[in-house]
Amino acid sequence: MFGDGEAMSYDAVVIGSGYGGSVAACRMSMAGIKVCLMEKGRKWEAQDFPTNSFNILSAFRMENKKWGFTFGAKDALIQVHQQDNSVAAVACGLGGGSLINAGVMVSTPARARRNKKWPKEWNNDWEVCEASASTMLRAQSVPVEFPNAKVMQQVATEEIEECSSSSIKLSINFESKEPSTSSNSMGSQQTDSCRACGNCLSGCPYNAKNSTDKNYLASAVQACWM
Repeated sequence: MFGDGEAMSYDAVVIGSGYGGSVAACRMSMAGIKVCLMEKGRKWEAQDFPTNSFNILSAFRMENKKWGFTFGAKDALIQVHQQDNSVAAVACGLGGGSLINAGVMVSTPARARRNKKWPKEWNNDWEVCEASASTMLRAQSVPVEFPNAKVMQQVATEEIEECSSSSIKLSINFESKEPSTSSNSMGSQQTDSCRACGNCLSGCPYNAKNSTDKNYLASAVQACWM
């Protein structure tokens, strides 16, 4: 990469800015490693996200490798790739999948942790790492008055082992007072309060979702200048 006529050098290059890429970029930056983060999509502000059916269609891209069929802008927020019997839906933007998921956060099921493929050392710090991610993403309990809360709790308790309604949290800000930041998250940006609009899966138009561009990536950028 080049800037101002001079070549730029990096110790590490991270591809993608979703949960995996943002965490890797943040941890390496905080460790003093010079990181270059590459993301196909653009920065999405709250007011940019679609809020109706027409706008959602304009923010959608479909690619079918078998038939060579493609429609939608290359930088569309929601991108669906189909090849043979596989379909992948991804987000294109700074923050990756965290921009268009429901933000559901639950502890790792016991059956998943029992998998012998995990390094044994990971089990020693599993709870600590989960707590760290929960703090950074500001996971909060879902207010019972939200209409969709009961549905989300039912799905989670049916599909996730050892999950109770009280253990379900979302990386969304439900505090109704002043815009807040995570007091334990270096560089975290302000978020507003959730309005229960139900647009989580098309990007939060009210700046209430704690997507990775507001915490991990913000912290990574701040660490670069320290």
